[in-house]
Amino acid sequence: MSVTVIRPADRAAWLDARRQDVTASVAAAVLNVHPYTSQYQLWAEKTGRLSPDGEATDAMMRGVYIEPVGVAMLRDQKPEWAVEYHADNAYYRDEKIRIGATPDAFAVDPGREGRGNVQIKSASESAFKDYWIDPDTKQVIPPTWIALQAITEARLTGCDWACVALVVITWRGTLRLYVIDIPLIERHWVAIKTGVAEFWRVVDAGEHPPIDWEKDGSTVLDVYRDSYTDVRDLSDDAALDVIIRRYKEAKELESSGKKLADTLKPQIIFALGNSAAGKTASYDIRASTQIRASYVASESQSRVLRIKPRRDHDVDASRF
Repeated sequence: MSVTVIRPADRAAWLDARRQDVTASVAAAVLNVHPYTSQYQLWAEKTGRLSPDGEATDAMMRGVYIEPVGVAMLRDQKPEWAVEYHADNAYYRDEKIRIGATPDAFAVDPGREGRGNVQIKSASESAFKDYWIDPDTKQVIPPTWIALQAITEARLTGCDWACVALVVITWRGTLRLYVIDIPLIERHWVAIKTGVAEFWRVVDAGEHPPIDWEKDGSTVLDVYRDSYTDVRDLSDDAALDVIIRRYKEAKELESSGKKLADTLKPQIIFALGNSAAGKTASYDIRASTQIRASYVASESQSRVLRIKPRRDHDVDASRF
């Protein structure tokens, strides 16, 4: 494995370097075990179909601010360790398999061989109890996606062992540190590499991963946020008529059917693609892009979906 180290000058350069790879923080997505990123969402990001990146979120900034605190706490808790921390966003990437990582810190523990990868994480006390504590054993067990991130970082940086240093922010405002070892299990690394290879095969073939309409609806709407001045003939798509009928019924029962409608709308927009209008055997569809100006925030845009029965076609419900 040939790994290149990039030392970006600023955040923009760091984001640009990461754009070409599946990074360690989302590696679990290719195995469908990431709680926040699906394969389709990752595909939309890596193919440049999502809206331009905005400012870092509050959660991201919390991680940035907590990172040096976590390092200081680790040095206090493990004084025998030699902790290496540069805060330089050094980016490690394997160009061949297109996997990358930005490790937080490294450590040498005199009690074991080699150098270790240290991943700094933070969590509120409630999140710690919900996602880090095994309900049966009461042991601290990192979420799967975080363990896979640590394995990826360790492999790319050539480390011999890995751990997660978790800073828990208690409800009193105090901090607690938990240091959890992550076993570097080879089959997990092989699974990550295999999943990443398949992800890039799909991308290079001009395809996309399966869409989970429950999770990916907002991403589909973002991918197809712009409409063009054409009309797509969807007359042969009988399944879409069923979706539209369900969507209309859901909208009529707004209070109880909002979740269903929000799942069906992206499916209709997906069928339209970037077309501003379309027609099925039963319906005329319009979904033009609407840009809304604001004096207190940046302007926003969305696809406004309008559906009506086709005048030249009487809908026969018995057909479905």
